[in-house]
Amino acid sequence: GTISAEHAINASISGPILRATGVQWDVRRADPYEIYDRLDFDIPIGAVGDTFDRYLVRIQEMRESVKIIRQCIEQTPDGPYRADAPWFIRAPEGDAYAAVEGPKGELGFYMVSDGDISPYRCKIRAPSFINLTALTDMLVGWKMGDLITIFGSLDVVLGEVDR
Repeated sequence: GTISAEHAINASISGPILRATGVQWDVRRADPYEIYDRLDFDIPIGAVGDTFDRYLVRIQEMRESVKIIRQCIEQTPDGPYRADAPWFIRAPEGDAYAAVEGPKGELGFYMVSDGDISPYRCKIRAPSFINLTALTDMLVGWKMGDLITIFGSLDVVLGEVDR
């Protein structure tokens, strides 16, 4: 179940599947949000983009997550931990896209507002939906018995795929 870096980029694949191909792309580094610009962490990458590389990248990412959590604990300020924020926020008229790095890849939200309390339109870029599109190419040349392992290495959440 190998995928090349070029194919992964062209298919908009993200997260551990993209990084397993050797591409060092992570939204937390490319467009830092929250406190990621103050954290020291590595972006694990693979070499050939196969099932084993995807496994290794995920294991290394768990280790990096522990580093991130420890730094967050050290940087947690004293005082209240809950924001005194309103229940509803009226978004100004216009559109916006925001993305975060989820465990499966880029989780993006495109929102259009007409100024009302509810968005006029909201589209979610779910990583499992996009990453699953590469499955047919990954299966070429492999045996039927390899399907479960290759599919499992994509870490698909079917709720993200349902449209």
